[in-house]
Amino acid sequence: MAGRRPKFEPSQADLDRSPEEWDERARNILINQLTRSAKTKHQLSLLLQKKFVPESIAQALLDRFTEVGLIDDAAYAKAFAHDKRLTRGLSKSAIKRELSQAGVDQGLILDAIEPIDSEAELELAIRLVQKRWSSVAKLERDARYRRLSGYLGRRGFAGSTISSAIHAVASSESAE
Repeated sequence: MAGRRPKFEPSQADLDRSPEEWDERARNILINQLTRSAKTKHQLSLLLQKKFVPESIAQALLDRFTEVGLIDDAAYAKAFAHDKRLTRGLSKSAIKRELSQAGVDQGLILDAIEPIDSEAELELAIRLVQKRWSSVAKLERDARYRRLSGYLGRRGFAGSTISSAIHAVASSESAE
């Protein structure tokens, strides 16, 4: 590892780049990232900072990519919300938190999570409890409640939704 520089310092090659070379390098970075997966403007901005792209070049490219639709935070937020509910069972509040961390504007976040109402939250929580029920069915009632409420709590569900979902599944299981 001797002779390697810390990643927080630009190399001599970076310092010697012309504005045109920086522009080309930044475009390549952005295109490479966007072909892998959708990213927010904020995420891409942070990436360009890490690569020491001058702020003026980075901002101009990010604005241009946004203008032509290659960066679309609204579409990203909607796709993210839909995907995370299906794949990870995240609640509305957890999705909101993760989108905020990704640098999505609050207005776009609210638009993305607007279709999720309290009824949809409860339905998702019930489905998640049903999937987990067999693994906790033999536990005593309090332990089962603690495990399931912790599981749902980590996905961002509110206490009232957690209680309602566990009670609904427990009632349906005891009725069988």
